Amino acid sequence: MDVLLLKNIKKLGEIGSKVSVKSGYARNFLLPTNQAVLPTKENLAKVEEQKQELLKIEEEMRSKALLEQEKFNNYELSFEVNIQEEDKLFGSVTLQNVVDKLKEDGFDLPKKQVNLPSGPIKIFKDDYIATISLHIDVLVTVPIKLIKITKSPEETPESTEVELDTDTSS
Repeated sequence: MDVLLLKNIKKLGEIGSKVSVKSGYARNFLLPTNQAVLPTKENLAKVEEQKQELLKIEEEMRSKALLEQEKFNNYELSFEVNIQEEDKLFGSVTLQNVVDKLKEDGFDLPKKQVNLPSGPIKIFKDDYIATISLHIDVLVTVPIKLIKITKSPEETPESTEVELDTDTSS
């Protein structure tokens, strides 16, 4: 099915371009979300008229994303985790944990914009990252730091000495 794009769509095309997509993708996603229209003569004329305006809106969104990208300079996500033997975590750090931490730190982003390329974090090491897609052309990489939770001596149960009566002579 052929459609005219009203937005730049990654791996599909630019504003105003006529592309061929599967009919289900067009009917269920592109057309209802106003990201594309059917290529009729009227729509072709409208898109050509609106192309400059659409490009301007797209550029404004891109510039906002670039400004937002600057907020992530020197930003690092950190999580306190409990460790089992062999550097395995008790539980894991999931995408939802990352999104919640970002909201806690003042970045209100939808979950679909955040990605953990390595999947849920289950092993303690220092090379994890989260990628945040602010715009189709603006991608931010945020390092993730894991901090071991160390138990203080007061928290560990003290071993109580029990004297066993080994004297069997009675």
